[in-house]
This record gives sequence, structure tokens and C-alpha cells, in this order.
Amino acid sequence: MAQKLTTLSEDFARQGVSVSTEVVSKEVVPAPPALATLLDLRPGQSVLRLERLRSTSSGPVVWLVNYVRTDLAPGLEQADLADRSLFGLLENEHGLKISSGRRTFTATAATGRVAQALGVPENFPLLYLEQITYLDDGRAIEYSDVWIHSERMRVTSLLSRR
Repeated sequence: MAQKLTTLSEDFARQGVSVSTEVVSKEVVPAPPALATLLDLRPGQSVLRLERLRSTSSGPVVWLVNYVRTDLAPGLEQADLADRSLFGLLENEHGLKISSGRRTFTATAATGRVAQALGVPENFPLLYLEQITYLDDGRAIEYSDVWIHSERMRVTSLLSRR
């Protein structure tokens, strides 16, 4: 997760962890101004807003909110995203080539809907991940807000000196 541009569902599958995904909401909405800037869209241009909860046998692990450009993936809002990787769907069904991304990790306190979804009390420590994903031609395709249950998932980086 910290070294390669993979989805959480791909990471879980590679580790042999059984995960279920609940699609909480999926709707096409106008891009808020700050998001439009990040995705290089006109303010108000349509994006798919997708809220999902991923759980393992130990309980809820990850709350995800994705925003995907609908101009580059028309009809994506019709897809079943409970059992499929978002990146896999974009690549295999829409012919897009995802090549890079930027992830920023920070610590945050659980509040409101995120705390409720992850089944933790307010102010419980979470790992927060912000991601922007780019296609091979440099266009941004997707923005994500991801909250990770800090007792059910860890992020490890493998480093080399040279």
C-alpha cells in the first residue's frame, strides 16, 4: 500500500485476507471547486461519488470515499463495485491505463459518520490516506479519502538505502 499503486482490495487479495465491501452510496454529483481543481475539471463538472466500507472477519477496517471522473469513465455509476476493484474496472471495462498516484498519510481522530461506520468511539485514532490517481497521459482520474482502523490494519514500507 505504501510502495505500489494498488487498491486495498488487491492488497487484501494478495495477502489472502477475505474482505467484504458494502457500497453505502454511489451517485453522480457536481465536483466541488477544490476537488475540480485536483482532478483538472471545471467547477460543477460531474464526478461519481462512491462511499464504501470494507470489512474483514475482525470487523470494519476501511471507510473509503472516492471521486471518479465520469467524462473518462461514462456509465461507471451502473457498475457493481461491491465485488470488484475500482482500478480493475477502470482499466478492464473502460480501457484506461492507470500509471501513477500520490498518497499522503496522516493520523486523524475518528468523528461522525466515519467513527460510526468503523465502529469506533469519537476521537479514536485512525490512519487517514488522501490519494490522487493519474492515467498514463498525466490526467487525474480519481481522488480518494480513506480512513483506516488503526487496530485492524497496519501500513508497512520496505525501504532500501540505494
